[in-house]
Amino acid sequence: AGQLCVLNRQQQVRRLRSQSGRVTSLAWNQHMLSSGSMDTSIFNHDVRIASHHISTLSGHTDEVCGLKWSPDGLQLASGGNDNILNVWDAGRETPRYTLTDHQAAVKAIAWCPFQARTLASGGGTADRCIKLWNTETGALLQL
Repeated sequence: AGQLCVLNRQQQVRRLRSQSGRVTSLAWNQHMLSSGSMDTSIFNHDVRIASHHISTLSGHTDEVCGLKWSPDGLQLASGGNDNILNVWDAGRETPRYTLTDHQAAVKAIAWCPFQARTLASGGGTADRCIKLWNTETGALLQL
């Protein structure tokens, strides 16, 4: 099993058991650390408690290579080598939206700092584009 180590002043403070595959992406949301893995899963860890693994999100068919929580902590975006961008509502274990418009791995993910529920995603070599999404409706925004 993979492990996440939390360090403080170069000393290990905590070790979190993680997915069976290597951890490929991480994102914080307050006291929760989300980890994406080569095994296609996303684990949510509450770092305040001993039994830290609080949920598993399954919505990708290939490696999870991008994770980012919205600034208000209400939505998580995950990108995968399966060309999928998933949008998850906090506390839910199924995606609110599964967006399949990219033609390559979705590694670059960024939430708009001035427009709530606006998400940018970037596709890899076969895609080479940035898409903007309304995560309230799942709509691709036209520029």
